[in-house]
Amino acid sequence: MIPTLAYPGIRRQRRRWQPKSIVLLGAAIVVAAMAIFPLYWMFLTSVTPMGALLTKQPTLFPQLELLSIDAYVSAFTDKDVLRWFGNSVMVTVGSSALAMVVSLMAGYSLSRLPSRGQGATGYALLLTRIIPGTVLVLPLFIMFNSIGLTDGLLALVLANATIIVPFAAWLMKGFFDGIPYELEEAAMIDGCSRFQAVCKIVLPLTAPGLAATALYATMTAWGDFLFARTLIDSTDLWTLTVGLSTFMNENGTDWSGLMAVGLLSVLPLVVLFFVLQPFFVGGLASGGVKG
Repeated sequence: MIPTLAYPGIRRQRRRWQPKSIVLLGAAIVVAAMAIFPLYWMFLTSVTPMGALLTKQPTLFPQLELLSIDAYVSAFTDKDVLRWFGNSVMVTVGSSALAMVVSLMAGYSLSRLPSRGQGATGYALLLTRIIPGTVLVLPLFIMFNSIGLTDGLLALVLANATIIVPFAAWLMKGFFDGIPYELEEAAMIDGCSRFQAVCKIVLPLTAPGLAATALYATMTAWGDFLFARTLIDSTDLWTLTVGLSTFMNENGTDWSGLMAVGLLSVLPLVVLFFVLQPFFVGGLASGGVKG
């Protein structure tokens, strides 16, 4: 019998799964599956012919020979999807950029520049977010029509920014409140102006807040349908959300084409989330802690 060599300096540790860890892992898997399933179902619907979709017992795993990308091909050949996508990108970028600038300044002033009636002004700003878009669309249409801005992408940018700014300003105010004002004072004592202190100290520390606000602004502008359908008449200026409605008409609904374009409309938001995700995790670790 060969003796076993012992290495007292090395110990092999085996990870023991605790019941609590197993439960948490199972819950995480369930939540992830619930979040991913709508995307999977949209993809499955987009590659499944209509004859196989309209059945009493749809299957989660159809036969591979039934799958087809004809819905994607017809969506790009029969519909002006690329133009709609481009219009949505321009409106979303413009609305988000305008809303971020205004919200940044409004949130900073509400947090750092106390004045008489500041609290009432802040609550009044937040109160406007409670007003539904259906109430605002008619006054905005009358105002834009009187100055000749209807049937243009600029009207959508301004309308979306109107909806985004109230809540985004309060988001930024909350993040500014969490940053000690002493950091700005120290920077200004060292010779920085207030603007330089904000750019060099405050903004790096509010990276998670900026990312969260940018994501909220982008999702709100990208998913707008009410303003885009009301303020735009020309089909060349339709956004992707309005274009999706053309797949539903009096003759029925093209589910495969609708889900194909719908899936393409979701992908930019998924990519944006993964791009901004590092800021959520590591934003607070940068900025003021760096010497």
